[in-house]
Amino acid sequence: MGSDPPVDMQGAYDRYFSSGLYGQRYPRPNPRVFGIVRDLMETVGPRVLDFGCGDGRYAGPILDSGPRARVIGYDISATALEALAARRPDDLRSGRLRLVLGSLDALAAEVEPHSVDLGLMLFGVLGHVPTRAGRIVALRAAMRCVRPGGRLVVTVPNARRRFLEEQRESLARIATGDAEPGDILYQRQSEAGLLRLYYHLYSLPEFAGELAAAGLVDATFAAESVLPERGILVSRLGRIADDLLARSLDIRHAYGFLAVATVPAAGPVETRLIEEPSYA
Repeated sequence: MGSDPPVDMQGAYDRYFSSGLYGQRYPRPNPRVFGIVRDLMETVGPRVLDFGCGDGRYAGPILDSGPRARVIGYDISATALEALAARRPDDLRSGRLRLVLGSLDALAAEVEPHSVDLGLMLFGVLGHVPTRAGRIVALRAAMRCVRPGGRLVVTVPNARRRFLEEQRESLARIATGDAEPGDILYQRQSEAGLLRLYYHLYSLPEFAGELAAAGLVDATFAAESVLPERGILVSRLGRIADDLLARSLDIRHAYGFLAVATVPAAGPVETRLIEEPSYA
């Protein structure tokens, strides 16, 4: 996806999923995000592209939401897609689930333009794509699959709330031009060994600017969560607290930002950066 990252993201995520660590940390969808996705499927349409689907944390519940649901799951991790295929063999046989592995070129070759109603790039998938130019390419690759007037739902990590120590460690790389502001490297310890991962962390204006530069329009913004996502997935009290905080706090305090944007009829076009976006 996009340019080559400074670490082996494909290999790291293969090990992440094969170790079982990802499933332990994130066993189910974020309920607020899934509610938004479900509502959009009812109003926009049931054909979904899950860009960076992993092992099906969202794809499975989407398919379970109703018989009209159709999902194309795209990822760079063969291990993740193998796990998803093993979990949903009936959906693969029926054609309700299609899996696409590999590069953005593979996605373009396998998926017809404008063939889905709703595109998803959830839980920081966009932030794993290196360079601003690479992320805009990835957004446009997802947009290509979505029909005009369809929606793209994107979530990204908030730089004010995430990986503060790693951001300090990245300052030297940024100063020498080896990284862009917001780029970090971080680690996860798993049974498969130490995983080294790349992430790009966002300010809200930067997030809005990249969506606009990709050609998306009418973007609205909300909190993906206010508390760390792992906590709200394993604790009912955490979910209740997170809902209350999301309703009462300014979006700039979010742990992650969520945007719902429209794919225009004219298709992706270059647009100017948004200096002062509307956070509707």
